Amino acid sequence: MHYKNMTHSPMYSKVTIIDVAQHAGVSKSTVSLVLSQPEKVSAKTKEKVHHSMTELGYVYNRDAASLRSKRSGLVAIILPFLDNPTFNDIANTLQQGIMQMGFVPMLLCSNDDVLTQQQLVNRLKESNVTAVLLCPAHNTDVNWQNALAQSGITVINILREVSLSEAPCVLADTKRGTFLATQAILDKGCNSVILLGGKPTMSGYSRIVEGFQQAAQLHERNANIHLIECANTRRASQEALSENTLLASKEGPIGIVCFSDIVAYGVLDMLTNYGLVAGVDAFIVGLGDFPDSKLLPCPLSSVAIRSQEIAEHTLNNLTALLNQQSVARRTLIDVTLIKRASCS
Repeated sequence: MHYKNMTHSPMYSKVTIIDVAQHAGVSKSTVSLVLSQPEKVSAKTKEKVHHSMTELGYVYNRDAASLRSKRSGLVAIILPFLDNPTFNDIANTLQQGIMQMGFVPMLLCSNDDVLTQQQLVNRLKESNVTAVLLCPAHNTDVNWQNALAQSGITVINILREVSLSEAPCVLADTKRGTFLATQAILDKGCNSVILLGGKPTMSGYSRIVEGFQQAAQLHERNANIHLIECANTRRASQEALSENTLLASKEGPIGIVCFSDIVAYGVLDMLTNYGLVAGVDAFIVGLGDFPDSKLLPCPLSSVAIRSQEIAEHTLNNLTALLNQQSVARRTLIDVTLIKRASCS
């Protein structure tokens, strides 16, 4: 039996960027822009190119592209916690925006720990990460962050600022938010007002304290003001209040401005122990306006942080920096005081 010499070839040859361009009726450079810098291409053209890619079965070799550009296409989002509604909203908007820019998003959690944060970033550097969008862990070292920015990685801080860092930051205007919250409480005729939560070592602590103190100084009511430090957790706020005699003083209505809605939840838990009623004997305002705050038996007044606006401005900064354009060193995004039964 005789066999003919046979060679095996794939049924289809590999689809190239030129094939996609011809199929879509655009230039090769336009297809390249859609893949690498989609923000520079119209929505109609992007749709046409992506349709051709799907029709032809084209697969973009991102690893090869990164070798050519010395950029991996990976953009990391590092947050201290993933169970915080504000961080959640920001992460969702950032992820969608990063994908629309043609990059690959990676969401990571530092647990608000500096060592964990450094370990994550070291791994990302090994992967030649393009950018790191970071809500810095408390006590992040400015020299460490500046060295990271100088290494060629684009770094943007979100919600928290590292003092003297070269990285631009996008922040909620918590100073103004605390100012508005304190004003609202003083308008209710409180004789004593407490700022509850936070510690001096926390990023943004001084701005919140400034807003609180300025509102008290400018208000016509000469109320006593108090700072009570504690971790920003429900249990910590309960313990801090139980160790303080202010709620038991019964010297007229009392106001409490909280570092977060979680802290305010702990306050609401404690009021009945002192025979106080929220919105009557005690006026409370939180920070963050979490979804559960409006569903409480006594809906919580809170300072709403515009998460989507923060994320969108971060994405705009990322686009500008990757295009070698300058951006503002610090951007403050406005906040809104939402009044509910706890201080209406």
